[in-house]
Amino acid sequence: MTQSKKNTKKKDRIFCSINTPFSRRLETAAVTWQVSCIFIFAIFSLFVLANPLLLFTIFFPYLIYYVFDRTPVNGGVVRRYSKFFRSLKIWKYYCNYFPIKLYKTCDLKPTFTPQNELVGPKYIFGYHPHGICALGSFGAISTEGVNWSLKFPGIPTCLMTLVNVFNIPFYRDYLLGLGVTAVSRQNAIKVLKQNYSICIVIGGAQESLHAKVHKAELILDKRKGFVKLALEVGNVGLVPIFAFGENEIYNVLSTENKSLTRRFQLWMKNRWGFTIPLFYARGIFNYDWGFIPFRHPINLVFGNPIMVPKLENFSEKDVDNYHGLYVKELSRIFNEYKAKFGYNDVELELVA
Repeated sequence: MTQSKKNTKKKDRIFCSINTPFSRRLETAAVTWQVSCIFIFAIFSLFVLANPLLLFTIFFPYLIYYVFDRTPVNGGVVRRYSKFFRSLKIWKYYCNYFPIKLYKTCDLKPTFTPQNELVGPKYIFGYHPHGICALGSFGAISTEGVNWSLKFPGIPTCLMTLVNVFNIPFYRDYLLGLGVTAVSRQNAIKVLKQNYSICIVIGGAQESLHAKVHKAELILDKRKGFVKLALEVGNVGLVPIFAFGENEIYNVLSTENKSLTRRFQLWMKNRWGFTIPLFYARGIFNYDWGFIPFRHPINLVFGNPIMVPKLENFSEKDVDNYHGLYVKELSRIFNEYKAKFGYNDVELELVA
């Protein structure tokens, strides 16, 4: 084989083919938008601020609204929850990119009838693992990309994320329209008391530092706040979700526990509420480097609900009991489904 042929073969392996079907290009565009939109909205905000015409027509009116609107933290996301926005075609492309699929181990009793009458419990869905960005939870729960309302009819659910992202002008409203809201105790209680369910990525930012390909290391032992929420509100089902493939969509560069890099990452997490793992995947036009996630299936398996009553004066023993039942159910679905999704040799590890 000549050198030129070798180079051609290498380029074909690295760069996207010009013969890529248009539908796959649309899928890549949808994912690129979602992983980049936080920066796009931030840049747009700066552009509006720097433009004299937009400063008075858009920025100042929006600033007044921004200062007084507390929707991300007061349960107001329920009013912003837009079925239309969640059903846009872009979310189908987003979910088909990986693809993302849902697997139910049982049917959940609806919270509302089609006539919007309250008939059942609400739920706290616990998503595992966090991975780098929990992209599977966004596609499956914050959009109709995999037909959430058909798979779980009558269970409107709000995904919860870091409160810091709601400080970005315009981006906050984009998230609220999708039913995404801030992960704080008071906000969660207010959403649940309006009979909307919530989804929490239990391991949080700290778990992203344990996001390793073909591993299942979870931060869960000490994460009991979601159980206390359920006990305080009552009539809540705790539903564990394990997302097989969430850790495979990015390559993560490991850092030693006592290294300067790891200490800096933990400092960021403690100081700002988020951290930045060292990771990479592919680019828009190439397959070997960039920050667009790899095309790898993300399969969300939903466990049976652990029903939690309302207890006025619950004890740590009560919390530990329901937390133990939750961990047991999460372990069950992981062990029953791991062979189906190529995790035969992987064990579920609770590292903290």
